[in-house]
This record gives sequence, structure tokens and C-alpha cells, in this order.
Amino acid sequence: MIPDQIRRLRFRRTRFGRRGLSEEHVYAFLHRVVDELMARDAVEASLREENARLKNTLREWQSQFTPKPGR
Repeated sequence: MIPDQIRRLRFRRTRFGRRGLSEEHVYAFLHRVVDELMARDAVEASLREENARLKNTLREWQSQFTPKPGR
């Protein structure tokens, strides 16, 4: 879900005789947002791990192939 979709979202009103929004729809939406945030966080964590691995690999490669001073 993207921010613009959230901005445009409208919840159903409760049935006749009650005031406010339908709790069922609000809670379903909140669960969906939480699931999407958790999935995003998992992808982000994976990307950070991959980034750290690639940086370490590059440092190792550079230390092997970079000429040493005075040689």
C-alpha cells in the first residue's frame, strides 16, 4: 500500500443507530498496514545485510589488490 492509497481510503460508517466508523473495517485496515510494514522491514533488513556483505567483500578485494606503500 502506498501513501496515496492510504490518503484516499474511506472507511464504512457503522450501521443505523450507531455513530462513527465500522470498527471491523478499521481494524482490518490496521492489520493490513502492520503486515505490509513488517514485510517492508524484513526486506530492508535483508538489503542492509547484503550491503554490509558487499562492503566487506570489496574491502577484502581492495586489501588484496591495492599496492602497498613503499613497494
